[in-house]
Amino acid sequence: MTEQTVVRGTVPEANPNVVEGAFRHALRKAAAHRDKFGPSTGLERVLLLRAAPEWRHPSRTLTVAIDGDTRVTAIVRVCPTVLSVLEALEEPRDEDAYLVVLTPWTEEELGDSVLAQALGNEVRTINRWDLVAEAFGARRLDPRLSSQGYRWVAEALIDAQPGSGWKHVNTPVLQLETVLRRLAAARFGKGEDERLDASALLEWSRDDLRVGRFAELTAEERGGLASWLETSIGPVARVVFRLLSGGQVRDSVPFGIAASELYAARRGKSVEEARIRAEERFFGGTAPDESSLRAFAEAAESLVLRWNDTGHATEAGLACSRAEQILAELRAGDLAGTSKVLDAGLDARLLTLADTIASVLPAPRHTDLAEVESALEVLSEHRRPGGRAAEVEAAHCAVRLVRWLASPEVPPTTVAEGVARQVRSWGWVDRAAAVLFNAGTARVPRAEAAYAEVFRAVRHRRAELDRAFAERLAAWSAASADPDRLLLAETLLSEIARPVADRAAPLIIVIDGMSAANASALAEEINATRTWREVGREPDGREGALAAIPSTTVFSRASLLCGDLTSGGQSRERRGFTALWRGRGAELFHKAGLGTGPGAQLSDDVRAAIGRSGTVVGVVLNSIDEALSDNFRVNAGAWRVDQIDYLPQLLAEAAAARRPIVLISDHGHVLEHGDGVRPVTAESARHRTGPPGDGEIAIRGRRVLTTGGEVTVPWDERIRYLARRAGYHGGASPAEMVIPVLVFVPSGVSAPKGWFEYETASLHEPAWWNPLPAPAPPPAATARASRRPDQDEGALFSVTEAAAAAAGLGAQVVASALFAAQRQFVRKAPPDEEVAALIDGLAEAGGKLPTGAAAALVGQPAFRMAGYLSAVGRLLNVDGYPVIGETDGGRMVELDVRLLSLQFLED
Repeated sequence: MTEQTVVRGTVPEANPNVVEGAFRHALRKAAAHRDKFGPSTGLERVLLLRAAPEWRHPSRTLTVAIDGDTRVTAIVRVCPTVLSVLEALEEPRDEDAYLVVLTPWTEEELGDSVLAQALGNEVRTINRWDLVAEAFGARRLDPRLSSQGYRWVAEALIDAQPGSGWKHVNTPVLQLETVLRRLAAARFGKGEDERLDASALLEWSRDDLRVGRFAELTAEERGGLASWLETSIGPVARVVFRLLSGGQVRDSVPFGIAASELYAARRGKSVEEARIRAEERFFGGTAPDESSLRAFAEAAESLVLRWNDTGHATEAGLACSRAEQILAELRAGDLAGTSKVLDAGLDARLLTLADTIASVLPAPRHTDLAEVESALEVLSEHRRPGGRAAEVEAAHCAVRLVRWLASPEVPPTTVAEGVARQVRSWGWVDRAAAVLFNAGTARVPRAEAAYAEVFRAVRHRRAELDRAFAERLAAWSAASADPDRLLLAETLLSEIARPVADRAAPLIIVIDGMSAANASALAEEINATRTWREVGREPDGREGALAAIPSTTVFSRASLLCGDLTSGGQSRERRGFTALWRGRGAELFHKAGLGTGPGAQLSDDVRAAIGRSGTVVGVVLNSIDEALSDNFRVNAGAWRVDQIDYLPQLLAEAAAARRPIVLISDHGHVLEHGDGVRPVTAESARHRTGPPGDGEIAIRGRRVLTTGGEVTVPWDERIRYLARRAGYHGGASPAEMVIPVLVFVPSGVSAPKGWFEYETASLHEPAWWNPLPAPAPPPAATARASRRPDQDEGALFSVTEAAAAAAGLGAQVVASALFAAQRQFVRKAPPDEEVAALIDGLAEAGGKLPTGAAAALVGQPAFRMAGYLSAVGRLLNVDGYPVIGETDGGRMVELDVRLLSLQFLED
């Protein structure tokens, strides 16, 4: 036989997937032949495959999976001539191995002697669609696959076939959509069953390796896939492939974020020019339509937000930084400030809020809040605070404090009132102020100035309240007055823990130094787990207890744990705790007995005690108190459960044992703010002997546990008598003197009789913690009750100034003849000064306040306001006209200022 050559390209080239597919098909056909004609047939081990004599795979030995776990070995030989075919047949090979011959020659040219050794005694031709159908387990093909436009698909499917083969379809017909969806998934790095969507395509655009592989595909396949994806995915694919063709696909996501601002609804010459520059750079001057670009931008933003929320904040940040750079390169950097995902957009919103806050200081009024709330709402629309969540929280706290400054606040008239207000309002002020003091403002320097002014105004007002509380405390202590329902450190366990223990033995956790501010944050976190139900004695919220005097550990914690006014250390506390709970088992654990080994694991003794259902267990935790002893700043508003050693483990053990939790402290603390005053040196940070000076007060009485029953303590938080630390306690401010009280019960354990379950955590938030209702428009004929202090006066809003400024409408009403006449017919009417304060506070707020805020004006608990307002109404609602009353289901108090003026002030 004369040797011949063939022209390359007259027969198809075979790649490993083609060979494997043809090989499997031949073996199955041979098996069917044996089943029909007997086991001695179909045993040939040579596959003659008519294909181009080329093999681009690095290995000439293939291992082919046949019917499940069966594996066979095939040796591939490239045979461009008939002689080379004969030589390949003569080569020695393993007995179980098959030979695959790739040759361009036909059966007639090879002859019968060669065909006799081949499977099926034939030269098999490559029909790629047959191989595709077999690979997918289909009997027929969608007729559209045979059209000219989809001829590329068969070769692509064979080339992209996974190592384990394509998953079989469940229908006899292999549909066009099925093969294109699976092919696209394979080419773009997704699983075979995953649907390629806009987000996946954008993620693919960032993968240089996969983009490079796509570029190596044939032009026909690239164009076919792009066309199908543009149809199935839509505008995002259209834009991505345009960026790909222009060499800009790596910037797809950043450009999409930038496009969100470039193609927003705004118009203007500078924006139009920036768009032209963008379209020239990214699309060669011919860009997709604007609707496609907007859809693309929306998809890019959504992807970045998803990254941000799913542990890929770094990738989100890099994409956003690049987007800002793109806008700057397009000379449109100012547009970044309008973005809801870029850092520049957050900066701009924080700056606007800071400037708005500064504009209403130093003495904000309720009517000033609308603009501040609007700026905060705009800030809240930013969707990617990311690692700057603390800045956003600080902004919220600044606004909360502005609301508080704009709300009426009068000094407490009793110690009990001051304790309640510390737990329900002032402690929340401390919490927000601590966050504000530690706010990061490096990116927005003007925020630092605004926050500093808010902080100064808050401290000024708090100082007046602290002074008033200390004065009430000194008077009450000297008189040894009856505490009534006021909890004291020495009565707390008897009044709170003992009723709880009647239901189930509690775990009493004393967090040394925990303030009302700390407690409010910890309670939020504990309530959020939904493992516990918070309960208490009062229907309208939490209560606090009064620490021993001075408010230090040696006095107040010993008195708390022993149930009696005393002093001492841990051994005294253990003896007193056991005696207090005589008649039932009780164990008290301090720091040394809590844990063993690394990881804050509870000791076996603690776990065993909690596991004994009848034993009252007490635990003292020192994380907060120890942090205060350091000489660096502490953000007291940010304590979390996991920051307090052993607290997470104790809560878990108590939940498992179905024990109630009584979470308390022995005293609170004040923080160091860098402006401390040290008038004298003493042995304690916040109490001493000797006559009081500025910011100090002398307290005497049986609850003063220092020698002689008298002590000098500061009410001013700035005063200290020792070296600087992170914080201090021992003084007479409510932040130090008030012990927060939290009680939680697990499911299946009921609250003590007569107690209340707090169904929502928001019940405890003061009215100003959330946006206050917008004030009603003031009556046109009614003058403002007071003028706003001039900015250059430098005066901060204080309690005494508020009282002076409010001496207007309320004072006129209670001085009127009609009011005096009304009072004659009202038994137990509220005092004139309270009615005047209520009128002025409501008038200042535009006629409407939350019930809690109105209650604070007159020093009443919110739950008693219905009866209180009924008495006030009998004074003011002349002839049945509704001048004052509750609205919104008892949540608001409303005053008709115009009608009040007509009734009482008109001649």
